Amino acid sequence: MKSLEVLQTDKTTFSIGQAISDGWNMVSKNMGYYILGGLLAVVIGILVGIVPIVGGIVNNLILSPCFAASAVYISWRISKGIAWTDFGDVFKGFTYLGPIIISTLIQAVAMAVLVVLCFFNYIPQIKDFFELTKSTDAFNNRAAIEAMVQQFFNLETIGLFLLMILALLLLSVVWAFKNHFIVIYNLQAWQAMEMSRKITTHNLLPLIGLFLLLGVIILISALPCGIGLLFSLPLSITAVYSAFAQITESNATEIDSEMFDFVQDEQA
Repeated sequence: MKSLEVLQTDKTTFSIGQAISDGWNMVSKNMGYYILGGLLAVVIGILVGIVPIVGGIVNNLILSPCFAASAVYISWRISKGIAWTDFGDVFKGFTYLGPIIISTLIQAVAMAVLVVLCFFNYIPQIKDFFELTKSTDAFNNRAAIEAMVQQFFNLETIGLFLLMILALLLLSVVWAFKNHFIVIYNLQAWQAMEMSRKITTHNLLPLIGLFLLLGVIILISALPCGIGLLFSLPLSITAVYSAFAQITESNATEIDSEMFDFVQDEQA
């Protein structure tokens, strides 16, 4: 596994085809565990989501990110030839709770700021729209609501919306490996996000291509009653891990001691 010092300037890229192939190999060899783990995460998320407001916050800020970190840990071990025999590894990501919450919160705030910046000039209109729709006389205000919607959807706002989607996609790509650095390199939140940014900068186009391809696979798999998601979602996780492994060589059986020296220097 490459040390953090090497990754600071390393410009290694990855193969999308190999990422998909490696991802499927990992999933197919542990299909039962991946499906059960995914179902367990969904059930827990649904139960917690029943709680108004708080449930959604807990799901988005803690549960989903920690389960994603668990998937990184599991994929890492499988790639190193360690069989997945302990189903309890599904909860391994919760041992990194602090860095996971902080990094997730930072990303959420950054995305929220991007959305506000893109539509800052339209905040009064958006506020008026929600006031009209929340009113008990919303049906009587239908004409005003329709006029406001027609006025809002023009070439300028459509362009801003597309720009916002692109910016959010780039932000997701730049920090795509933050959980990997937290789990595998044992970094703190901002360190992990910075390392992710540094290695993804040289892989923006391949990563965007991988994300788009996985998005298409997930979309198609969701069509037959969503059953295909049991296979496509684990594939997306393991494929992204494979991209990370190709760049960092994290699937190596021996760990470079320089890595830990560098971590200690950074934390000092």
